[in-house]
Amino acid sequence: MLTNLLRPWILARLLSGISVGALTLMALFVAWRVLREFRPQETSEGQLLLERRAELVATVVQAALGLSVFNLALTVLAADHLSGAIRGAMCAYGVFSANDLGFLPLGTSALASLGCVLWLVLHRLDLALPDPRLTRRKFMALFIVGPLILLDLWATLSWAFDLDLGVVATCCSTSIDRAGVQTLGAAPMGGRVTLYYLALATLALSVLALVALARRAGRPRALLAAALSALSVALSLPAIVAYVAPHVYENPRHLCPFCLLHADAWGIGWPLFASLFLGGSLGLGLVVLESQRRLVSDDELLATHEARIARLAALAFVITFLLCVFPVAHYAWISGGASLFGG
Repeated sequence: MLTNLLRPWILARLLSGISVGALTLMALFVAWRVLREFRPQETSEGQLLLERRAELVATVVQAALGLSVFNLALTVLAADHLSGAIRGAMCAYGVFSANDLGFLPLGTSALASLGCVLWLVLHRLDLALPDPRLTRRKFMALFIVGPLILLDLWATLSWAFDLDLGVVATCCSTSIDRAGVQTLGAAPMGGRVTLYYLALATLALSVLALVALARRAGRPRALLAAALSALSVALSLPAIVAYVAPHVYENPRHLCPFCLLHADAWGIGWPLFASLFLGGSLGLGLVVLESQRRLVSDDELLATHEARIARLAALAFVITFLLCVFPVAHYAWISGGASLFGG
């Protein structure tokens, strides 16, 4: 519906997505020419001109991809601000569920953002090299990231124009909460405690592995840190929904992750999910760096980049760990040590 464009958050998300999509299309045309004509061993005038053009486009793409990562948050913000315009919607969940596309725009935004982070890791490594030996690979990778960005733009446009603000949405308390309680089982605690402490342990192991990698780089350490980072994300997400969120709400049956973004939940969802995403994506960035080890053939340079990424990822996971512990510790303090789940 064209009237949806009158909503400022939808308009901002669409304009941002269209801008990123246009810059990406321009970059793909240059990338195609680079793949056809780029010869790093040559020193002809045409080759030098192509190198300068590739460098300029890569700088523009770097800014565009950074904006694409921001679009992930903007997608959630747009949906959350629309919750007051749709009857029955308490948060972004109700807005997403009110549309036939459902959570597709959120999924494509997350996938595009991950692809952008990994491309930026490769791009920064290419800039640090004394010669453009990674330029062709960098622009080849753009043909993977580019379609993800365009897919995200299509999904967001379709979602925005198909959204009917006159419908009655499904409340998260009647969907997520009911399904979550049934999944966790009839037992008061179910597997929540085990999942929570397993997620904390994995986060701690990830931090240790990343710190060890920052102190002394190596392929086995990098791959171990990357694997633990991915596992931390996989375990932390359900642990946040099943255990951390109820302690924030002080309600054992309220499991909605989107309500964590609201002020009455301290807005804890924003730094919590942002740090988890940053740590996980940078952890996977270590795999990207290791995949270029043979071509880079400079262990010291690669070690420097891996150490920088490892420190940032470790910091992100420390923040995630603390934000997962704080609500549980806070509830234990105000309740005198009583269990939220009555066990």
